[in-house]
Amino acid sequence: MRLRIIPVFILAAMSLPAANPATLGLVIRQDAAVPSAVRQHFEAETALGVERSLKDGNLTLAWRDEASFSSSESFDRLIVVAFQGDCSTTMPKLLARSGPLGWTSTSDGRVLPFIGIDCDRVKTILMAPEAWPHSMIPAGLLGRALSHVALHEIYHVLSGRKHHDAEGLFKAEYSSADLLAPVTLRPTAAAEIAGLPRQP
Repeated sequence: MRLRIIPVFILAAMSLPAANPATLGLVIRQDAAVPSAVRQHFEAETALGVERSLKDGNLTLAWRDEASFSSSESFDRLIVVAFQGDCSTTMPKLLARSGPLGWTSTSDGRVLPFIGIDCDRVKTILMAPEAWPHSMIPAGLLGRALSHVALHEIYHVLSGRKHHDAEGLFKAEYSSADLLAPVTLRPTAAAEIAGLPRQP
């Protein structure tokens, strides 16, 4: 059974047999402008991360803009992605206030399919001297860093988990090295996501 998008993004979550390819719709909200080059790399790195994490999950990504997607489309799962702050390749002169790089929303103990990513905080982490101390950062590196945060939050939504691991993609805090490294995920975590668990 497939789920139809509705304008307010209130959807139920369904699990599918492993043999059936599942489509994860990712709808980008327009809360903050993301340069096309950054977004291109972000989407590519996120797709690569999902592929590496869900080798047996039969999960494909379908990217949409909030303003242009058709309400007639349907996806097996849907997650709304909102960017916050300055997502350009210009590095900030002032450090962003401390806080989470990304977040999900919960209601009555359930993880909702809405994630946020703070570009300013991500770039602040990348300003560490051993990471990227320059005034500009390549779109590919910024896109990869943002994808790490997105994958972490996507995992929250798909697995329904609210706690974190001690290490790996699902740990609570990231360093600059973590954000710039190729995406990997522990096999146990991959197995936990692969079945697209049914939420009550």
